[in-house]
Amino acid sequence: MTLPPAGAARPSRRRAAVIAGVILLVVLAGAAWWSTGPFAGPDVEAVEPPPPVVEPAAPEPSPIPEPDPPSDAVVALADEAFLSEDGRALLYGTNPEILGAQEFAGRCERHTTPRMLPTAAVGCFNAGTNTMVVYAPADPRLRGFVVETVAHETLHAAWEELDAPEQEEMTVLLEAEIAAQPADSRIHEQIAGSIGDSPESRSTELFAYIGTQVWREGGLAPRLESVYARSVADRAALVGVHTGWRALLEGITTDIAATQEAFAEQQRIVAQQRAQHQGDTASVENYRQTYQQKAAEVAAMPDEERERLQLGWTWWDGTELPMAPADQTLATAADLLARDDAALAARHANLTAEEAAVAAERTRIEALIADYNALNSQLDPSGA
Repeated sequence: MTLPPAGAARPSRRRAAVIAGVILLVVLAGAAWWSTGPFAGPDVEAVEPPPPVVEPAAPEPSPIPEPDPPSDAVVALADEAFLSEDGRALLYGTNPEILGAQEFAGRCERHTTPRMLPTAAVGCFNAGTNTMVVYAPADPRLRGFVVETVAHETLHAAWEELDAPEQEEMTVLLEAEIAAQPADSRIHEQIAGSIGDSPESRSTELFAYIGTQVWREGGLAPRLESVYARSVADRAALVGVHTGWRALLEGITTDIAATQEAFAEQQRIVAQQRAQHQGDTASVENYRQTYQQKAAEVAAMPDEERERLQLGWTWWDGTELPMAPADQTLATAADLLARDDAALAARHANLTAEEAAVAAERTRIEALIADYNALNSQLDPSGA
């Protein structure tokens, strides 16, 4: 049952009983006034006033349990996030849970301060319970991603430590910094995703995202950096964690693109060579048939006529066979056929090896793409 607020009017059965008692007294008194004997009021028992209505006390909030000592894994994450002593205290005080995709599922759906990718939350801090949940991809190459998420959520906890005037001061500085970021920077999409339909969380999201992802030579506004320094001992290095794992993914895509470009050229050359080989093979076969026909004709001639016959030929590859006795020209043509057969066989063997290399390179590139896709998909716990 929902209790009304203190001081609010609400129906009461005890109040109705008191009113009925008063009415009874009036009726009895009237009846006594019409009696014929000496006036004497009837014996009426005194009506006890009803006990006061006592509103039940609001339940006491559950006390936040004392944090457990940080595990070695959490201490390592604090080290890698370059947290200060105060930042470590904030982190350790949340009893952070570092979870794989299956355990993480659904843990951050109702939190107001999640760290978001365009597709899903990957970590969250609950100020009410002072707890933190962080998603950790299985692939160790995404370690920096986990470190950044831990730092991001720790900065949410740090924001809660600021008083209202300081939060207002920081908000002005943060809005100036985010406005200076390129319009196509992914940080805008991340911030919008984390805010969702809770615009009141904009300032804490700006504080966490800018604190982990934005740096320029010399730092941001000095006042802003001084507040960050309470929680982060080396913010330039922390932002380097973000740029590091992003560079890993971007480097893989760049390498794949360059490999695909080189592969396409290699594939084009080999395909062209194969087409040339097929064309040359067809030309040799055509000349072989012509040679065989001419050799049969000459062999069928009478000896005297064959001895007088002169033949000249331009071979398929442009080799000139000048006019000479038929037997000599045909012998030269036979030598050319033997030469061509040997050359075509050697070219075929080389092409077969090159085509095998192309196929192997295609398989390698497909594996690179599959590996990248698997790595990239782990950024989203729902797709891991």
